[in-house]
Amino acid sequence: MKAAVFKGIKDVQVEDVPAPEAGPEDVVVEVSACGICGSDLHTFLHGSFVEPGQVMGHEFAGRVVEAGADVQGLAVGDRVTAVPIVPCGQCARCAEGRYNLCAVAWTTGIAYGKPGAFAERVRIPRSIPGENVFKLDDDVGDEAGATVEPLAVGVHAVKLAGSVEGATALVLGLGTIGQQVLQVLRARGAKRVIGMDLSQLRLDAARELGADAVDGAAGPEQALAGALAEGEEIDVVFECSGVPALATAALDAVRGGGTIVVLALYDDPVTFNPTALVQKELRLQGSIAYTSEDFADAIELLRSGAARADALITQRERLDDIAGAFAVQLEKDRSLKVLVTPNGD
Repeated sequence: MKAAVFKGIKDVQVEDVPAPEAGPEDVVVEVSACGICGSDLHTFLHGSFVEPGQVMGHEFAGRVVEAGADVQGLAVGDRVTAVPIVPCGQCARCAEGRYNLCAVAWTTGIAYGKPGAFAERVRIPRSIPGENVFKLDDDVGDEAGATVEPLAVGVHAVKLAGSVEGATALVLGLGTIGQQVLQVLRARGAKRVIGMDLSQLRLDAARELGADAVDGAAGPEQALAGALAEGEEIDVVFECSGVPALATAALDAVRGGGTIVVLALYDDPVTFNPTALVQKELRLQGSIAYTSEDFADAIELLRSGAARADALITQRERLDDIAGAFAVQLEKDRSLKVLVTPNGD
């Protein structure tokens, strides 16, 4: 079968590789759509997270074409999406149910150790419905199913922030993760969500999804000065940009006693004075990935219409043109979410 293999920095090539086979506890999925993630861009540009030879792709949906003899609750023909991380199940974090913090989960997962879903087919090890494999009903199409993974990232981050009902929230960076965060914030009752970015395409998408979007070209302070009503304060900031200057700007933007949630990955170090955390009694919260519960919540948001995928998907590219797909995803004024269709036109 065909699959996109990471060969080195800025070098992803489509090759013929052996098709996966389901073990007794596994299912094999024919991939309908797989999104290019921000972490994929870090791999593509910097060689981060994986070694050459890795089949990439972890935001996917498709149809089960093979199920192992011991698999229960899943059958050939089921439309599914899946949690790509594969935790050890033995460590202290796994025992707490915090599989996203398992030390090996990101070295043994789908696209991070095991072959990923920029391929015609992908194997999901130890497939358990409701835990690492989730069925999709008719209300959630294949393309929307491929956005469940980044939406679950947003669900997890907003959950870690605590109650956001009635809050004014600021989302810095309106790539896919930022857009998903703002959708979850609205679904969870935030009074006002302000999104900040430089890309007009991404600002327009945020407005379509119900946020107040502001162009940050003049700098965060000036942009917010024109966006906030008299006496209005930012209760919580979600840093999704990966830009060091915005990470430090979050400290200034949030009110005293507020919360900053950092989801972004950074290529460069961030320098800030922690005295600001002390003087303003801020809570600085990191957020990585999701749990199975977050995945289920994300699917329900899509099923109910509280979250949308159509406003995020800007391009669809064939697997044979994976290099072009990455090139498009890197153009922030042209793309938001690029989907790769391994088995489509």
